Amino acid sequence: MTETGNLAPNRLVLLVTVVNKGKGTFFADLLKNYEVNLQMSFVGSGTARSDLIEFLGLKDTRRSIIFSVIRADLADTVMAELEERFTTVNSGTGIAFTLPMSSVIGKLSYGFLSNERRLIEEGDV
Repeated sequence: MTETGNLAPNRLVLLVTVVNKGKGTFFADLLKNYEVNLQMSFVGSGTARSDLIEFLGLKDTRRSIIFSVIRADLADTVMAELEERFTTVNSGTGIAFTLPMSSVIGKLSYGFLSNERRLIEEGDV
């Protein structure tokens, strides 16, 4: 326990980032700068009607989808960085949003996800 008796001083959120296929590795590496200890990447494909895709100017509907667990106190900074990079690296396209996480099972799991080394060291296995 910490001095205040709170086991979870940093809330966690799930960050979902959707970018053009082929840009996923760049954005996953970028997110590592923000103490992200867990990321999962998937390839997705859009299902919008072809006339809508043409209207929006989208030639390729394949996307990289990155799920990252980050600390809530870093979320605004990460979102600002992503917004800037979407404009400069990803031709002005990309989607990012966060979802709150209400709980994590286990002190060691929380310590790993929140990058709380103190909790990981206390729970040496």
